[in-house]
Amino acid sequence: MLDSIRNIFTKHIGLKITALVLALALWFYIVNELNKGNEEERQFLNRMLPQEGLVAKKLTIRPIFLGRPRSGFTVDPRKAIVVPEYCIVVGTKDLLGKIRYAYTMPVDLNGASKPFAKSVALNPIAPGIYMEETFVEVTAPVEKSNP
Repeated sequence: MLDSIRNIFTKHIGLKITALVLALALWFYIVNELNKGNEEERQFLNRMLPQEGLVAKKLTIRPIFLGRPRSGFTVDPRKAIVVPEYCIVVGTKDLLGKIRYAYTMPVDLNGASKPFAKSVALNPIAPGIYMEETFVEVTAPVEKSNP
C-alpha cells in the first residue's frame, strides 16, 4: 500500500514537473491577457473622457426580435443570450442621462423552429454617442409552445 502511494509521487517525475511548469505558464499568460484587456479599456476611456462634458456609461444590451417563429413554437425574449451582454457608451451627460439599454438591430424569427445564434449589429443610440461594441452574438431561444 505504501509503495503504491510512493509510486504516485515518484513515477514519471519529469512529466509531472513539465505539466506543472506548463500549467503555471498558461495561468500567467491568461492573467496577463485579462489585464491587457482592462488596460486597453482604461486607455480608451482616458482618450475620450478628457473632452469637456463627456461621460461613459455601461449599458445592458437587449435584443429586438421581429417576426414569428413556425407555428407551435414561441420565443421568450427574457431567455435570449447576448454576448457580450453589455457595452460601454461615451457621450454627453445630457444624451446619456435617460438611456438605460442598448438595443440590437432586429433579429428575424420568421419560420424558426429551433434555437439559433446570429451576429447582429447594435442599433445606434443617437448622433454624438460612441458605442464600444458594434456587433454582438444573439442566441434566440426558440422553444416548442406548451399546449
